[in-house]
Amino acid sequence: MKKFLLGSVALVAMMAGPAMAADMPLRAPPPPPVAYYDWTGAYIGFNVGEVWNDTTRHFPTPGGVNPDFTTNNTDGIYGFHAGAQWQWGGWVLGAEAALSGCFRECREAIALPGPPFFNPNNAGEHKMTNLFTVGPRLGYAWDRLLIFATGGYASADLKGTYCSTVTGICGPTFTNQNGATRANGWYAGGGFDYLIHQGALVDVALGLEYQHFDVSANNAFRSNVIANDYDLEAKGDLVRARLTIKTKGYGFWYQ
Repeated sequence: MKKFLLGSVALVAMMAGPAMAADMPLRAPPPPPVAYYDWTGAYIGFNVGEVWNDTTRHFPTPGGVNPDFTTNNTDGIYGFHAGAQWQWGGWVLGAEAALSGCFRECREAIALPGPPFFNPNNAGEHKMTNLFTVGPRLGYAWDRLLIFATGGYASADLKGTYCSTVTGICGPTFTNQNGATRANGWYAGGGFDYLIHQGALVDVALGLEYQHFDVSANNAFRSNVIANDYDLEAKGDLVRARLTIKTKGYGFWYQ
């Protein structure tokens, strides 16, 4: 009899177990892993900002017949940039090239002392155009925010001439001492990009960048009168806002 009762209890327990389990609430599935943004890809963009630069005219004649002089300029700057980068963990390594121009050629003039150094009523004028930079970038990303440092090679077209402080006429119609050269040097800076839009094929980021540049060149102007020969050099700082369009990695064209 005891065996019968024990067997009946065991049978009832086996039948009730699945029913009770079915009535128990189900646990929610674990949340999916967080998908952080991947900054890997090629990109191109446009930028606009402000530049502050000093351009110096150096007279290499022994004895310093003519004194060196410097013009100080502030101008708007615009251009485009392009590059490629790869992300490993939080680190982002890449390279970028940029070409920029000034709204009014970074043009500035300064009145010069008269004889015995320069002709009376003379001013010295400088221009800087086609500022080019190329170099590596190293950054660290927090999801949509990328902070980077950069530096490398820089070059710019530097131009020098003289103007009349009486008539305001400059260049070939006033003097034949017009110099132009491609100056070379370096730049360093940094900034950040922030992702504002993720699209099907490309993403869009906004950013801000600072750069310091320093370029120089000899033989900007050479003539038969050695005392009139001069070199040109420029250094300055720029701040610009960036709009960047980036691919999703490097396989987007066959996805």
